[in-house]
Amino acid sequence: MKKAVAIEAGTAVNFQLEQQFLDEEAKLAHLGDELDKIESALQS
Repeated sequence: MKKAVAIEAGTAVNFQLEQQFLDEEAKLAHLGDELDKIESALQS
């Protein structure tokens, strides 16, 4: 029983961490786009 609960909790934590990772990747991509826009504006 405890093992099943631990596995279930571990799965939930892994899912949550994966979602956080995906969110951070999306933020990083957005910041990269913003940086590209700024660099382009500075070169104009």
